[in-house]
Amino acid sequence: MDTRSTPSLDTHPKMLKNVKGLMLGRVIILTLLLTITLLFQVSKKQFFFIPLTNNLYYFIGIFYLVTIVYALLLTRIGDPYRFAFFQIVIDHFFITGLIYFTGGKGSFFPVTYIFSIIASSTIFYKRGALLSASLSSLLYGLLLLLQLHEWINPLGASSIYDASQIFYSLITYMAAFYIVAFLSGAISEELKKKKKELLQKQVDYNQLEAFNQNIIQSLDSGLLTIDLNGNINFMNRTAERILSRDGESLSDTSIYDLFPKISKVVEQLKRKVPESSSDYQRYETLLTNHDRRKIYLGFSISPLTDPEGSLIGHTLIFQDITKFKEMEEQMKRVDKMAAVGALAAGMAHEIRNPLASLSGSIQMLKSELTLDDSQQHLMEITLRESERLNALITDFLLFAQPPQSHKILYPIGRVLEETLDLLIRSPSFRDGIQVLRPTRQEEIRVRIDPDQMKQVFWNLFINAAQSMSDGGKIQVHLSKGDALGGTNLSLSSQVREKAWVRITITDSGNGIAPEEKEKIFEPFFTTKESGTGLGLSIVHKIIENHEGLIKVDSELGRGSTFTVFLPAE
Repeated sequence: MDTRSTPSLDTHPKMLKNVKGLMLGRVIILTLLLTITLLFQVSKKQFFFIPLTNNLYYFIGIFYLVTIVYALLLTRIGDPYRFAFFQIVIDHFFITGLIYFTGGKGSFFPVTYIFSIIASSTIFYKRGALLSASLSSLLYGLLLLLQLHEWINPLGASSIYDASQIFYSLITYMAAFYIVAFLSGAISEELKKKKKELLQKQVDYNQLEAFNQNIIQSLDSGLLTIDLNGNINFMNRTAERILSRDGESLSDTSIYDLFPKISKVVEQLKRKVPESSSDYQRYETLLTNHDRRKIYLGFSISPLTDPEGSLIGHTLIFQDITKFKEMEEQMKRVDKMAAVGALAAGMAHEIRNPLASLSGSIQMLKSELTLDDSQQHLMEITLRESERLNALITDFLLFAQPPQSHKILYPIGRVLEETLDLLIRSPSFRDGIQVLRPTRQEEIRVRIDPDQMKQVFWNLFINAAQSMSDGGKIQVHLSKGDALGGTNLSLSSQVREKAWVRITITDSGNGIAPEEKEKIFEPFFTTKESGTGLGLSIVHKIIENHEGLIKVDSELGRGSTFTVFLPAE
């Protein structure tokens, strides 16, 4: 029997498993034979279909002993194929011995050769089955030939057999051996082929599953699946990052706890007509993630079905659109500023001239007429309101048509120092306000219009001082470098890689409410009783003309931080 006819798909551990199965099958057959023999022995019968002699028990005992030796040698054998081949050959000789001890030609045990043939086909496939059938025919034929010539006498008594009987018995069993060999070999080969195909399909399936998994995990959109009850079954890495949660911690968590407003969308989807289910719809929602940060999510939801087409849940695909919403709000603010600016430019010139004439006329009447106290008070109110109106128009013009910038390389720290000196001497500066000036000593030069940047810092300092009615602290910080690296501003990578000068103004005042923070740069929006609402709009306009950026972080009751970014040289 050729031990090298084993298929390449059989690995060493697999062959060891087959050898163990061969040994286990041998023990089971021997145990059944011994049990039946003992039962008949106890029932005081002489035999059931084999003579009950001590030789039979010796044979079974030796076979048990050999199997134990096989088990002890199993872990020390380097080549399991040769070991299996050796066992099967020894099995043939033991079966021949069993036939001899149970009557030779009259024995019922030539059929046990079939077990060895099947075992050979299982391990060595078709070629092994045919070689096993041939060895079985050879040994059985040799036993019959020796018994025919009375060279051996299995039962100890002389028996005369006709040559035709011996020949008939041999031909019958040989036919059975080869029929079993062909059938078991064909089945083994077919199983081998199917096993190979199954293994290949398993490899293809694993590759396809890994490929699909990589695609899902590599999506730049969050993806999660929910069952019909809304419980989350799966989410990819992007979904975990957006939600700041681990997928395992959200397993079997209801989607309605994460997205409180999504229940209406799911119910709407369930009521949708099947023909219109392919229509793509996108929704938006505001979500507070695990880090207590509010983010805007844009999402779409679609049915999830099994291979039979039955609805088993829904698939949710979403993106963090917070930056896009910020850009949208910024664009709306720019458009609104442009519209208001155009209106301001037209109206300011038309109002300013009549206002100047009106103010001059009132001043002349005040100086030439004799007025009582009430009339004098009314004149002063009129003049004061006309000056206020003139200041408002001036701010209008500054916002709508900023003067031509004369940019020069100028130390930005000097502008901050001069503006802080003005702040300290102004009426808005109260006792109890502490100013922490920039600690950076070296000169940082920026291409700016110094007067316009003073206007920017003046407005920011005044707002900070006025927000601290009971005193507080204003801290100014100046730095240079890749200042946008750690910010959440919606900018392209090319803009982020530029070098920036960063000016941070932090106060410990009242702070800004979230609903007000989005409007502070809009014209005419103010929370002050006497404010025009144009100060921060002018700040935004000047910084924009300097190709800079401004960012605000604030929490109600805990102060505000305004950060100005200017392009560094």
